[in-house]
Amino acid sequence: MSVQTCPQRLLPAVPCHEADPDLWFAESPSELERAKALCADCPIRSLCLDEALERQEPWGVWGGEIIERGTIVARKRPRGRPRKDAQAA
Repeated sequence: MSVQTCPQRLLPAVPCHEADPDLWFAESPSELERAKALCADCPIRSLCLDEALERQEPWGVWGGEIIERGTIVARKRPRGRPRKDAQAA
């Protein structure tokens, strides 16, 4: 959520302005899930998500959802190839 689109009175109450901002753009799927959880009770969650989709944000957690290439993805896969034992499952 950009500072321009967020009402000043809400800035201290939104999680992305209280926690480490890098969490919302992390590479680790577990960190992204943590960012999503922090968004759960955010008062501007739906506004944040709507605007991110409108802007086609390239990546990050916006409004409690993971965005990649302007669209919502269910979860982020770790970098690299899956382990062989994980493929068999």
